[in-house]
Amino acid sequence: MSRYNVIVGNVGTVLSTDVYGEAIHEFNNYVELSETGFGRAGFEPVTLMCGGDILKEHHGYVGAGGAS
Repeated sequence: MSRYNVIVGNVGTVLSTDVYGEAIHEFNNYVELSETGFGRAGFEPVTLMCGGDILKEHHGYVGAGGAS
């Protein structure tokens, strides 16, 4: 069975699961948070991994204050 991990920039691993649907849902949630620029996940990269391979990646955004 595959293990999916969602990793957020300076937050770290926010989810580790065997369920792809759960992983993609959490990935999309953190992408939205990254795009808002608020909170600890603001402007941060978000990565969905499976068995050490990158499945999806969001690179984050540069905010008005120059954060990336």
